Amino acid sequence: MQGIVEVKNVSFTYGNKIVPTVCKLNFSIHKGDFILITGQSGCGKSTILKMLNGLIPHESGGSFSGDIYIDGKNTRDFSIADLSSMIGLVFQSPEDQIFSATIFDEVAFVLENMGLETEQIKLRVQEVLREVGLSGKEKDSIHALSGGQKQRLAVASVLAAKPRVLALDEPISQLDPVNAENLLQVLTKLNKEHGITIILIEHRLHEVIRVCNRMLIMETGKIVWDGSMKEALENPQIFSGHGLRLPQTIDLCSQLGIAIHKDYIADAVKGILKKYPEINTRKKEMNITDSLKKKVLITVENLGFGYENQPKTILNDFNLTVYRGEIIALMGTNGAGKSTLLQLIAGIFTPQAGRISIDEVKGSPIGTVGMVMQNPDLMLFNPTVKQEIFYAAEQFGKNDEVNQNYCESLCSALALNEVVEEFPLALSRGQRLRVAIASILGFKPAIVLLDEPTTGQDISRIEDILESIHHYANEGGTVIFCTHDTEIAARFAERIVVMTEGKIVADGKPEDVFSNADILAASGLKQPPIIAMSQQLGIGKITSVEEVVLHVQQTSLRSYSKKHAVS
Repeated sequence: MQGIVEVKNVSFTYGNKIVPTVCKLNFSIHKGDFILITGQSGCGKSTILKMLNGLIPHESGGSFSGDIYIDGKNTRDFSIADLSSMIGLVFQSPEDQIFSATIFDEVAFVLENMGLETEQIKLRVQEVLREVGLSGKEKDSIHALSGGQKQRLAVASVLAAKPRVLALDEPISQLDPVNAENLLQVLTKLNKEHGITIILIEHRLHEVIRVCNRMLIMETGKIVWDGSMKEALENPQIFSGHGLRLPQTIDLCSQLGIAIHKDYIADAVKGILKKYPEINTRKKEMNITDSLKKKVLITVENLGFGYENQPKTILNDFNLTVYRGEIIALMGTNGAGKSTLLQLIAGIFTPQAGRISIDEVKGSPIGTVGMVMQNPDLMLFNPTVKQEIFYAAEQFGKNDEVNQNYCESLCSALALNEVVEEFPLALSRGQRLRVAIASILGFKPAIVLLDEPTTGQDISRIEDILESIHHYANEGGTVIFCTHDTEIAARFAERIVVMTEGKIVADGKPEDVFSNADILAASGLKQPPIIAMSQQLGIGKITSVEEVVLHVQQTSLRSYSKKHAVS
């Protein structure tokens, strides 16, 4: 049976490269599939989507060979405009496809080009905005939207045309867990009820595997695994063998030698208790002590800020104290003010009320604060990766031999050694973000601010980034990072600050914040499965899979030793 998408012996090499980004690809996607394409950062996933909608080869340059058919039509023979009526593409970076002044205008643009009547356009715009959680914001300025809101708008503008195939490049990467689930429900409805074929690229596998029926895994431009999601979940080594992120339920059971076939907490707990019945006979004592008194580094007092031409203020009477050496995860709903707060601390924006003071810093925080923005493209301007990473250190007079060695070590730690002589903006999104992170860490500011630093990264690269951040903090640096990833925040932050509508609604240790159902419900967050499982197993509130595995194994060993001692 011919697929709605047919990729036949396709290769592509970008104009500035010698090695093909994708090489001799062959696969079919059938009508009604909900397919996940995944793999480590830079493996060629995004390039595939650009080939499907004709951006490659019509607008890209480079060397293209092979054939791609969308609903029987060869992409070589049709313009991008013609292909867009068959396949809708949502880019990895929403800024790449948003250009109108207001939300309504952005969604209405494609409908106007389709010749719809004014009333039809109005109804369709309202419908898709409701589906992506932007209802009532039709008149809002594009420039006042958070990164997550822009991503939802990009999805809405493509959905408006009702394409037969919808291809999305990491659509939930900047969404809070609740909005991510809502968007996935929309995509599932489009797939099940309207027969739209969905092609999804995503690294947040733990959130998308339940909705996909098939998975392709890529490595260095080739497909190395193609099968059903059921088959993949029954063989966890498929994920670990290709450096992919497993859901915590599957990961925990796999490490404990327990087979489960669905990503459900209840199934995992039942399986663990069946194999290790002694586990909850002795609760783990949570040895929590008060944190050491630290020196105050940042004081935010009665802060107020709002964007021009927006009636609602983003931050109002906001207060926060940050201590030297902390690693803080800033969390909350899209539009809560997290990115705005970081930009105010960095001195990009000026407070309209209140003040921000940084210990021992008078005037501009430049040189004391380094910020990695949500869109790394706004930060990259040097001709090579190496020059980009060394640039800030040179500007701030930190280009001695010790710091040069540190910058070189960052290249290695963040898996950038192979691209140090390449043009930064020609890299994958995940690689570009790691270059931006290395450039900021490289000049060792007192404070590092990171806005969604794990976006577009596979789990191996996430580990690399967070290890580099921990090394920086251990050397005396202070880190505040925005994230929607509760699992990562629980594992790597020592303090969680949760924001909703410009105010702090929670501030505490990860195990405490993520165990408060009211806070989670109010802030668009979800409890990391590992905390839920550890509580249901009766061993406290544990934030990492590794710690639960260790506890279960130690408990089992103690039980075994006691039985044999008695006998």
